[in-house]
Amino acid sequence: MPKDSPISSEEVEALFGIVGRVVIEGDGDQPRVCDEIEALLVRAAVPIWQRGGMLVRVVDEGSRLEGLERDVCAPRIVMFDDRALVDTITRYLSIWRRNRKTQELVHVDCPLVIAQTILSRKEWSFPKLEAVVEHPVMLPSGEVLWESQYHAPTGLLLQLPYAAFQSPVTEPFEHEVHSAQDELCELLEEFPFVDDVDLSVALAFLMTAFVRPVLPTCPGFAIDAHTAGSGKSTLVRTQARLATGREPAFLTYRDDPIELQKLLFAALLEGDQHIAIDNINVTLQSADLAVMLTASIYRGRVLGQSVNASVPTKAVISFNGNNLQIVGDLTRRVLVCRLDPSCERPAEREFKADPIKSATELRAGLVDAAITIMSGYIAAGERVKVRPFGSFEDWSRLVREPLVWLGLPDPVDSIRLLEAADPERAQLQAMLTAVHAAFDFNEFKAASLVHAVKAKNQASLDGTAVALTSEQAADLGEALHAVCERNGELNAKSLGRWFLRIHGRINDGLRFVKGRSTNTGAMWRVERAA
Repeated sequence: MPKDSPISSEEVEALFGIVGRVVIEGDGDQPRVCDEIEALLVRAAVPIWQRGGMLVRVVDEGSRLEGLERDVCAPRIVMFDDRALVDTITRYLSIWRRNRKTQELVHVDCPLVIAQTILSRKEWSFPKLEAVVEHPVMLPSGEVLWESQYHAPTGLLLQLPYAAFQSPVTEPFEHEVHSAQDELCELLEEFPFVDDVDLSVALAFLMTAFVRPVLPTCPGFAIDAHTAGSGKSTLVRTQARLATGREPAFLTYRDDPIELQKLLFAALLEGDQHIAIDNINVTLQSADLAVMLTASIYRGRVLGQSVNASVPTKAVISFNGNNLQIVGDLTRRVLVCRLDPSCERPAEREFKADPIKSATELRAGLVDAAITIMSGYIAAGERVKVRPFGSFEDWSRLVREPLVWLGLPDPVDSIRLLEAADPERAQLQAMLTAVHAAFDFNEFKAASLVHAVKAKNQASLDGTAVALTSEQAADLGEALHAVCERNGELNAKSLGRWFLRIHGRINDGLRFVKGRSTNTGAMWRVERAA
């Protein structure tokens, strides 16, 4: 071809990476054009994904939100708006419009209305995106995803450093599994665990990252200590460095449930892999956190927009603070790891090694060690018998059981510590004990309990006067003051609301149940659970 020969439009399109051509013929052609554009983009694997009823893309720039601190280079999932979609379509496709008068084709940018129409459809052929991960992932079958790829069956987009990880051994020998255990324990040897169960929780914390993207639910992890400088944040950062090579997304705990919900949803929406709720100094109780830990999908409103979305709950969630108080439904959803340096100024201790540095520099081998433990357990074909852990069966199979199989304490045993320290559980136990001692299994009204304390040990059970001993009255009064004292007085309405809230909850084999209703209120009784 002569040097000055013109280049064809097809050659120009190939030169600039254009993957297809679309012709807009005129009015009434919009549905076909949208269908064709979507089909071409999907066929060419242009990085457009659908997630939670939105079209999204992945950018390597962590957003800045007040109360949420994250690595500025962390991958972030963001929604397509109409102009961003126009840019992407125009970048990858050659769009032509036919001139009505001359019938000639004119090269144009993608019309805005085309992008808006595609976005508004809500039903697309684009691949579904569950999560973006920066580490190998072990599937429940034992298969390990260890190369950068989009894995359609799971909806995972793996973005791994080039040649960072080697093909894992899917059926390791017993000595390889124990060697892997030693490697992870060596990484954690500087942490002052109170007991062996705390080490077991820490190991579970490290291992969970490599299966979390394929689990529907996962427990949270709490790192607790008596004083600052004990290593709580260091353990959280070590886990994040091992999993992703970067810092976690640190979230400031908010007492305001609405503000907390906004931050949690924003972190999930943008695909944070580890949400670390840092330096908690108040009682931790949150219905949104409880739902997030036991549900595969979390719904919320996109910040700054009147758009609702449902996103997968694929993040590892951790909490840390001094003398953590976790109450209510969270106590059965969170595993606690306790640290105690047993010295006056723990922040001034000297360490032999830096676990954060080790997790970063030795990341490939340590990741392989975590996966080897789980792979070894699955390959062995055995099942360790553990007590049920409601909502977290899949996690138990892949993380909890391998640790028990290795002879370590069951990490779920740590929940007993939270339950023992839960003031709501203590209130329920005190009420059940006091009421049962005073009224046995007979029916009573909430007001009858208040009257029993106020009226010098006299109570009324459905019209029948009952005398309480001074000891019974004292125990009942103490229990009531903990649950329904208002402005220094016992309040029967508050007590009634408390009964409705704890109705049916079992403690030491007993529970309060609602009986028949009367004109003056509901009847309650203590019942022995089956």
